[in-house]
Amino acid sequence: MKFVRHVEGETTLLVPRESVTVDPPPTSPVFFNPAASLNRDITVALAAAGGGRTFCDSTAGVGARGVRVAKEVEGVSSVTLVDFNDAALRGGERSARLNRVSGRCSFVLSETNAFLASRFGRDERFDYVDVDPFGTPIRHVQAALAATSDGGVLSLTATDTAVLCGVQDQTCMRRYGGSPLNNHFHHETGIRVLLGTVARLGAMLDIGAEPVAAHSSRHYLRVFVRVRAGASKADAALKGIGHLSWCPHCGEASSGVDPSPACFSCGKNARVAGPLWVGKVAEEETVRAAAGVAEEKGLARAGDAMRSLAGVDRFPPWSFSLERVCSALKVPSVPEDMVYRALVQSGHAAARTPFEKTGLKTDAGYAEVVDAVRAAARSGSGP
Repeated sequence: MKFVRHVEGETTLLVPRESVTVDPPPTSPVFFNPAASLNRDITVALAAAGGGRTFCDSTAGVGARGVRVAKEVEGVSSVTLVDFNDAALRGGERSARLNRVSGRCSFVLSETNAFLASRFGRDERFDYVDVDPFGTPIRHVQAALAATSDGGVLSLTATDTAVLCGVQDQTCMRRYGGSPLNNHFHHETGIRVLLGTVARLGAMLDIGAEPVAAHSSRHYLRVFVRVRAGASKADAALKGIGHLSWCPHCGEASSGVDPSPACFSCGKNARVAGPLWVGKVAEEETVRAAAGVAEEKGLARAGDAMRSLAGVDRFPPWSFSLERVCSALKVPSVPEDMVYRALVQSGHAAARTPFEKTGLKTDAGYAEVVDAVRAAARSGSGP
């Protein structure tokens, strides 16, 4: 297996040659995904903004994330990289030497859960723990929460997007204990199902999980939670659990503690998602600080992702598809900014959703969004 140099951010990584020449990259004998650079960029920005000193890359692979944090985050003094693939870890060690951060990195050959669980009840926890496995992270959640220090941050990647976004709803119920939605805001719903599961699993350990940030792509969903020790913190986190209802007939949505199988607007059957997280998804001060770090480091896409979360919690836990509204009204597509202006002029707040490719988040109801689209369509059609 030949390793080649690959630059991400301020770090030069040694990665398998096939991983940067073959699409998709091979998973064996060593896996590295160059398309996940944004995922790692955001980790660097949030780790720098969070102020922690110890970092655990618990599914390290070739060490891309952990070595980058050691190289690019000045405040982190110790990075532990864990993997059960010895060849991958050896590649990570070479990258650490190349970047002159070997003194800040320790490499552990171990299965992820075994290593993380070994931290439980000890003082050797980490200020930041990252779990980025193939597929679902759910089997690692409790061990990872227990390995994160009080006030520290746990980040989780889920690549089973078909499950969390409603294509495989029975699997989602089995795996995450909640129902998803397969509609125009399915990424946000999937993120909230994942956050709700993390909060419930944490509560079983008397640990509260408070969302810090979240983002999505076509390939994965990613969440960051702040760990709070204590039964009272766990109880507080559970107050963020609820259900979300969406009506495919009239387009209205609602959320609350209990499921609402009938649409409050038209009375027809609604689709219900949950239990899931209906509370805040962003720690405002932290995401703003991370956006600033990303800008300073030239990580433009990470900065955009963090800035898009600023103010997102002003809105309900869903979004509207302007394409869907235009189709229902049988009018041509209208520019998003015209709809935003129409909503603002009518006294509402509105912004582009950070979780889907397109979509509008607003505190207005569906009927008011329809009115705004009609107004934009009339304006666009001329006198």
